[in-house]
Amino acid sequence: MKRFTKSVNVRMEPHVDERIKEIIKQDPTCIQKGYSNSDLIRQFLRMGMTQYEKNLQHKLKIQRGEHYG
Repeated sequence: MKRFTKSVNVRMEPHVDERIKEIIKQDPTCIQKGYSNSDLIRQFLRMGMTQYEKNLQHKLKIQRGEHYG
């Protein structure tokens, strides 16, 4: 599969790298989809960015007085 992505080098602590490898070996979704380390990291990043954006929207609503937190 050809990916249209920008190559980025990311440094990780050894224990984080080991945990990613464990997840890839044990998680049924990763096994089924044949995830690589990079695939899993991209998935985590997408999930984290989505959650961050939701949290930011909630904080902005509170600041504007549209919602009380």
